Amino acid sequence: MSPNNYIYHEEAGLFPRAKGLCCRRISKTKILGVLLFVAIALFILMLSSPHYDLMNQKDDSGMKRHVLPKVTDYWGPASRPGHGSRFSDDIQNNIPVHKKTDLRQRLPQCLIIGVKKAGTGAMVQYLKLHPDIVIADKELNFFDYERNFKLGFDYYKSLMPPSYEGQITMEKTSNYFHNKDTEWRVYSMNTSMKMILLVREPIARAVSDYLQRKLKDKTTKELTPSFEELIIRPKNGKINEGYPGIRPSFYYKHMLRWLKYFPLAQIHIVDGDNLVRNPYEEVHAVEKFLGLPHLITPDRFVFSDKKGFYCMSIDGFNGTRQEQCLSRGKGRKHPDIDEGVMEMLTDLFRPLNKQFYKLIGRKFDW
Repeated sequence: MSPNNYIYHEEAGLFPRAKGLCCRRISKTKILGVLLFVAIALFILMLSSPHYDLMNQKDDSGMKRHVLPKVTDYWGPASRPGHGSRFSDDIQNNIPVHKKTDLRQRLPQCLIIGVKKAGTGAMVQYLKLHPDIVIADKELNFFDYERNFKLGFDYYKSLMPPSYEGQITMEKTSNYFHNKDTEWRVYSMNTSMKMILLVREPIARAVSDYLQRKLKDKTTKELTPSFEELIIRPKNGKINEGYPGIRPSFYYKHMLRWLKYFPLAQIHIVDGDNLVRNPYEEVHAVEKFLGLPHLITPDRFVFSDKKGFYCMSIDGFNGTRQEQCLSRGKGRKHPDIDEGVMEMLTDLFRPLNKQFYKLIGRKFDW
């Protein structure tokens, strides 16, 4: 065989001298062809990699383009809106991208524990405007109903809306604050639980509670006794402190139980009366309490002359703002209460209110 058909590797210092070792001569054309094939294959593999994002490449200005993924990217076919989805419509596309991970159900880190008819429903709707908060759609009565509590924390977690890592999961049941045993049950689940408590002038709250109870049953509301008949014991003419509509207003007594398990620093108290007059101020304080950025801006609250209270300005599907008000049941006109009964209720609540102020280190205009 002609020696021109072989290449001998005898370069000093690189390979040992062994004239018997050789390989066939490879043309430059073939070498270039192989290199081109390898380059094309590597390029195709890079484009198909799940970690390669063309949108994050640098543009001509040298700045990185940053595009948030859509919420629908995390939905399977069975969980898209209109197909039995358990995802809340409140999950917006303005959550920081680093938080759009680990979407799953979690136990709540914060509870709205009451009180009933002090603005808990309004607070829920306002807090849903914050992208870092997800709230269960209805009252779950997990801690105040023994039969629900016995089902366990895994059952409770299964009722929560899915949340991303970094979001705060919340639940509101307005009966938690005034029902016994709820405080130690909450403590048994999470000793670090944060709680939001809304309070309101106690007599007005009791009247509003009565009105809701009366209107709730449409068939018997005309037969419901008056507020005065229910609140006064016929035998002795004294206040019926056992009436369910008045019991939640004994803030001092209920607060004593909660403070046996939780420090006051874990319970944020909202002025329900001020929530009606200035919702932004109270919501801003809740954001601070939860350690969240202040993303619910004043322009989110629009006063409605027709309703007589503040409504919300929400983002519409077409990029514009739309007004959304609370349910029809909000802002009902209260019935006139007998002056004598009002005086008796004032005398009842006056010392309790003072004790409550001292207990929490804060005073209200009651």
